Amino acid sequence: MDSQLKVSRAVTNLAFSEPFFGSCLLQLAVQPSELVPTMGTDGFNVFWNDDFVAGITEEETRGVLAHEVLHVIFKHCAMMEGKDPKLCNVAMDWAINLILREAHFRLPEGALFDPSKKTAGWAWEEIYRYLDNIQKDQPDVFKYTPGNGGVQPSEDMKQKIKEQISNSEEHVQKGGGQSASEREEYGAKIDDMVIKASNAAGSSGKGSIPGDIKRRIKDIREPKIHWAELLHKEVKSKYPMDFTFRKPNRKFLGDDLYLPSMDGEEVGPIVIGFDSSGSVTEEETRAFIGEANSIINDIKPSCVYLMSADYRVANVEKYGQDAWFDYSTFETVGGGGTSFQPVFQYVEEHQIEPDQLIYFSDMCVSRHDYPSKAPLYPVIFVGTRNTKGNNPFGTYIKLEV
Repeated sequence: MDSQLKVSRAVTNLAFSEPFFGSCLLQLAVQPSELVPTMGTDGFNVFWNDDFVAGITEEETRGVLAHEVLHVIFKHCAMMEGKDPKLCNVAMDWAINLILREAHFRLPEGALFDPSKKTAGWAWEEIYRYLDNIQKDQPDVFKYTPGNGGVQPSEDMKQKIKEQISNSEEHVQKGGGQSASEREEYGAKIDDMVIKASNAAGSSGKGSIPGDIKRRIKDIREPKIHWAELLHKEVKSKYPMDFTFRKPNRKFLGDDLYLPSMDGEEVGPIVIGFDSSGSVTEEETRAFIGEANSIINDIKPSCVYLMSADYRVANVEKYGQDAWFDYSTFETVGGGGTSFQPVFQYVEEHQIEPDQLIYFSDMCVSRHDYPSKAPLYPVIFVGTRNTKGNNPFGTYIKLEV
């Protein structure tokens, strides 16, 4: 069968049998290209190689087209800044091919999966660091920190993974705009495409939408409250305000009016953790510290502990109320893998009794990176990824950088 006809038939079939994927493809430009060895995407187009399509079945063609759709809707092309493109491709493929397998799509021989089966359920960023450590022959401190029950992959398995990386082909191209406004515009277009595809799938009653995509749709559809407003509201909710005559409102005393003022609980110690792992960008770090500075000077706790940590607590500073100032000079030391456990262990070991703990992170973590038991004090995780619901305790607020 002619490759062009095979692709056209695959798109048409998906439009009827899997309308979510079919609708996405109909909103993208699907076109032949000799510049990609198999299929690929730049976030706007899906490219296919004639020889590659000629060598796979029509069912496998549908699977690979769905594969490229997932790269687009998860905005992978806009997330490769500062990373090894080949490792990005492998990590992204491991993550989305598992979604496709569970949704019963057929993929051609050679499709990339984790041979160790260790990374099932991980975000692609987590997988990327896992692969990076293996490629550099570094201990995988990101996933296999002492005490979390993890086991290092065998040398034989490491070699298999290295060979897979070496033999992999780049098919996800960096794109989605370079400036912040271009990235925002690109993201809005993809979100709009996802909602249209979801509506098409819902009205047809055919096919199914994998759980990971349903969560993506839910995030898009939820009413948007500016994250900064939401964060400050959440932090201050522990300290309810009420009217009191103990401190009359000075604004009206000059008019001989004795009116109540607003009074709230005094804010006790606050612990603020900063994720200083290797995946956190300078832009994210500046946003973390800037927002922490704003919170501290807003609620004025009795004291504040600032901690930077990757897989260990690397830097701690304690400040009292007599030292409120711009905290942008706080040094976030780290660069290794991520674990939330050390900050909570430090709080417990040093018998700190915080009113609440606020943790800023890119959220490239799995469940075993959290403490096994929730602390007694309130916790707020502030992250740059859509991981709402993944934290086993505490509140999650997504920060826009």
